[in-house]
Amino acid sequence: MQPRPLRGRSEPMERALAVVRAANRHGSGGVVLVSGTAGIGKSALLAEVCRQAERMQIQPALGVCDPIDQVSPGAPVITALRTGGEPLVGAEQYEHVVDALHEPLLLVERIASALESVSAKKPVLIAIDDVQWADRVSKFLIRMLLTRLLGLPVVWLLATRDHDADILGSVRTHLEHIRLTPLTSADLADIAQDRLGHPPDERTRRFLDASAGNPLLALDVLDNLVSAAAHGKPDTVPEEFGTAIARRLAELPDASRALIEVVAVSGRAVSVQEALRLVAEPAGSGRGGPLAAALDSGLITVTEQNVTARHDLVREAVLAAMPDDTVRTLHRRFAEHHLGAGQALLAAPHARAAATRGDVAGALILIAAAEQLGTASPQDAGDLAALAFRTVLPEQTEWLDVGRRCLSVLCQTQRAREAVAVADVLLAHVDDADLVGAVESEAARALWLGGRLGELLTRVEPVLTADSLTPAVGARLTAARALANTRLMAGEPAAREATAALECARACRDKDALVLALHAVGEAARNEGRHQDALKSFRELRTLVGPLRLAEEITSLQFLDRYDHAQLLLEEVRSDSRNSTRSILPALHCAQMWQDFNLGHSDDAESTARTLVELGQQLGSEVYALDALIVQISVELLRGNTRSAAALLAQTDQLVDTDDGVRNPGLTVMRGWLSAGQGDIGQAIEVLGPVALGAVSSCSYWPLWPCWMGLFFEIGTAGANGAFSEVVVQIAELAATRNPGVASFEGVALSLRGRAKGDLPMIAESARVLARSPRPILRAYGADVYGRALLADGQRDQALELLDRAWDDYHRMDARVYRDVVQQAMRQAGARRSKWSTAATRPESGWASLTAAERRVALLIADGHSNRSAAGELGVSVNTVGTHLRMVFSKLGVQSRVQLANAVNRDETTATRR
Repeated sequence: MQPRPLRGRSEPMERALAVVRAANRHGSGGVVLVSGTAGIGKSALLAEVCRQAERMQIQPALGVCDPIDQVSPGAPVITALRTGGEPLVGAEQYEHVVDALHEPLLLVERIASALESVSAKKPVLIAIDDVQWADRVSKFLIRMLLTRLLGLPVVWLLATRDHDADILGSVRTHLEHIRLTPLTSADLADIAQDRLGHPPDERTRRFLDASAGNPLLALDVLDNLVSAAAHGKPDTVPEEFGTAIARRLAELPDASRALIEVVAVSGRAVSVQEALRLVAEPAGSGRGGPLAAALDSGLITVTEQNVTARHDLVREAVLAAMPDDTVRTLHRRFAEHHLGAGQALLAAPHARAAATRGDVAGALILIAAAEQLGTASPQDAGDLAALAFRTVLPEQTEWLDVGRRCLSVLCQTQRAREAVAVADVLLAHVDDADLVGAVESEAARALWLGGRLGELLTRVEPVLTADSLTPAVGARLTAARALANTRLMAGEPAAREATAALECARACRDKDALVLALHAVGEAARNEGRHQDALKSFRELRTLVGPLRLAEEITSLQFLDRYDHAQLLLEEVRSDSRNSTRSILPALHCAQMWQDFNLGHSDDAESTARTLVELGQQLGSEVYALDALIVQISVELLRGNTRSAAALLAQTDQLVDTDDGVRNPGLTVMRGWLSAGQGDIGQAIEVLGPVALGAVSSCSYWPLWPCWMGLFFEIGTAGANGAFSEVVVQIAELAATRNPGVASFEGVALSLRGRAKGDLPMIAESARVLARSPRPILRAYGADVYGRALLADGQRDQALELLDRAWDDYHRMDARVYRDVVQQAMRQAGARRSKWSTAATRPESGWASLTAAERRVALLIADGHSNRSAAGELGVSVNTVGTHLRMVFSKLGVQSRVQLANAVNRDETTATRR
């Protein structure tokens, strides 16, 4: 929505209050974004709206962002929970929220739960001022909470100096954007009359015009005029704002001026005692001494024993009047003060502001903060680590240690390019072979993350030839090389190398080497389609590194047709009484998405895919977005929506940070399938041919997936390309051999070989085997193929029974393309079914447009469930519930949960609630 220029102040106030009133009247939420230059009145507007909201029995909470606290993750949103006379959360619940500070996804969950509870009793207004200074975690919290709290009476009032700020990202739910523009001459005249007690004369009007419509500057002009008149100098011309501030500072005693400078450099409210301690030469305390004169200047104020600048413009003007050396000195003093108190996160921004080349103390503060921020705000952590490395000099004794710590943080935060650059600088200054190897093993982690696998091998190989490597470093480098080769070498040689690397890692008992080697062994086994072996490796890996590897374990269970066990692990994570981040990790969303897709729950899979893409955007990660888009493309192709599939495929071009070795196999399958869906079988075979021919020596498991094997064979048959079809049959048989007893693999292999040979008993056996598969598309495929074969053999009745079964499975998973083909075959055989006429495409709006999953969510929310309790009822994540709920609101045209309940109760179709 484009903001409308505004002239007065009553209209902005009324527009903001209209959203607040709607929350009170209709139980709906909303977002008010107030933008304008410094001093234009944003803070005053927020304060007045909060005051008015309290009178309407709406509970307000106010948070303020500032440049100093940018590195303190989520501080403005978190601290807002405890502001005001009646805080939103109690002290114990607040501590529970703060405990999740370093896990942003868990932090969202806890804050959302708190706000859901409060808003169930009365509407809530959350006002956040100066959002232009919000840290990344605060922005993430706001965006995620807007989605999570959709339809609840929670209004967000956000103020920023940037008219075009991308504060909300793609979130535009009920947005009211109020743009504050400079005051008009009439507005200024009204202010002057209030201040002076009489209408301004022409001379005063000219002075006010110099303020350019900025309320704060206008008030300063008027204060100067009043002061000049009081001192018998009515003709004194008011000075420009910054000059006036500098003059006031110069007139103060040294200690009072120093106190004001401390407050300005602090960038936030500090206690009076803390501010006085940080003055270079403390003189007195309390309200006497330097504090009294500082308060009399009007540049600072005291509230509840905390001292702060009167306004951001005042603080900025004070900073501008201070010598640069003084500013740096005070930042250093603040950094040392916070570090001494064990507050590295508060110390970091001051150390960053004071940092100069050669500042070892500052570099140590920066890297300590970076290490603390690694999980809470990876991008901030990477920025701090990079700055720490630039700060310390190679000739300083701490340089190597700081450099290696920086390298570790950059690898952890996936800043591959910067990590490799730091490693190169370190290597240029060291000669010890073992130290070189240790640095190169860290660089290898970064190169793997960045997809620069050829470079990884080029760097590791020469170091491995050194004689003086310790066993641990040698094992790490050997394992890193093996991991890279799982994407660069044929399956069997890569697996042999990974196994040898694992033996080496076990022998030296180095955990880092063991983690890399187990990862390599698991990757190699999965690429070869040896999923039992992959499961074994990933399970051991999880015991070393925790839940980050649980998703790989679940995926291996899925390939082994152990979907019940995979679901138990997913449910165990969600019900974990420790309430850890595991339940909301993107990796677990990805595992759930494939679980739903493979089990035929297309709507749920599609919804989780949308959630996963959104999480990737919020967290700045593309790791799982590729899988999410592939699932969305697959769902659209199963439905026959080739245009939508093509549009989604085009989106993958934006995932520029993902490794080609990861991107290409899956996307190639999608391109081939899309070509076939568009009727270009020749193009499809041309695209998929190299995938099929290289499957045996592939560096990816994609060609060995049973669902793709059937697809490939159908395309080969349609194109009358016997050679291509025979290769596909051989792949299927190889996959079945490597996964004995797994119905999905064995059944597909039997079906394809039976079709290739025209062997009806073999096709019949394949249908019996595939009937045991938990994947409905493969059960349907087995019945479909066998039914057609029976039709061709003249066994019509049994054929139609099987085709009926296939139609049902295809229909339940919304595989319209395959369903319609089966329906056509049955119609040609003379069959008619009443269910065919009711299998119409869903409309785009209204109750009938909701998917089954969306309908379940709508009914639960309409019955008063929170997102969290609805997720528990349905066995899905709260993020998935939020994604469904957004679609429900859009399709039903409602804005609150109350309106949703009314809509559900009015709709006669809800009489058949399930």
